[in-house]
Amino acid sequence: MHGFGHKSLSASPAIALLLAAFSAPVLAAPASGGCTAPSTDCVEVGQLKLSVSLGAGSRSNPVLGESDIPLVIIPQISYYGKRFFLENLDLGFTLHEGESNTFNLIASPGYDRVFFYRDDLQNFFVSGATGAVSAAAPLLGQEDFSQEFDVRPRRTTYLAGPEWLFQYGNFVGQVDALYEVTGRHDGYEVRAAVAAPIIQSEHSLVISAGLTWKSAELVHYYYGVDGLYEPGSALSPFLKLGYTRALSDRWSVNAFIHYERLGSSIADSPIVSDDGVTTAFAGVVFRIL
Repeated sequence: MHGFGHKSLSASPAIALLLAAFSAPVLAAPASGGCTAPSTDCVEVGQLKLSVSLGAGSRSNPVLGESDIPLVIIPQISYYGKRFFLENLDLGFTLHEGESNTFNLIASPGYDRVFFYRDDLQNFFVSGATGAVSAAAPLLGQEDFSQEFDVRPRRTTYLAGPEWLFQYGNFVGQVDALYEVTGRHDGYEVRAAVAAPIIQSEHSLVISAGLTWKSAELVHYYYGVDGLYEPGSALSPFLKLGYTRALSDRWSVNAFIHYERLGSSIADSPIVSDDGVTTAFAGVVFRIL
């Protein structure tokens, strides 16, 4: 689901392909002093990158009475300076960058709100590779289960904290430890993921897997029902398979499927009707800048 991560460990083509595989925020494209091969994943230092994807896909919605989220037109924007970087809605600052380990401070929006509001910006910037275009309103059915349960509004939140990116052979990974800094729920979230290539040539097929741990405060803010359901913390594993092929320096093909198994504290909520979330997308990417 989530995406995670941002600045690169290396400018090598192998890492560029791997970083494209993470989701939810995901590990982002590498920042390089000079991109030598056509790739939509290579970003030069100091260069603003803007692209748009067009395709077909959807994200299943586990919230009771809510429709799945369509993924059709996807903008993506990124910028990597020597220290500061931007990846869609994520901001970061690099504290240390080495050949195998990078340490950042990052700020990232809370992900779970996408299931409650179609106009959430994360439904336009999904994992840096997919997105959704939809009405600027609560999801269909919001009023229905609001009448049955005392459902409070879920405000936009941001989480911030340290991030560790690492490389070991063909594997790349990341660990984020984040705290909610916008004063909505004061919860914590820990994200961990690792990726490795299955095919690595002009075609890239990458598998990634990870876990997201969310504190009881965070889970309650989104999935709790006051006076009825007080959830604990939740641990949600995910698995993703991503495919990329560069057609030219501006065009590429991109597809992925991502499944997250929701932690029991989320799945057991009376406002949740499914214990997993599946996201899939296939389309073409055009690099504008």
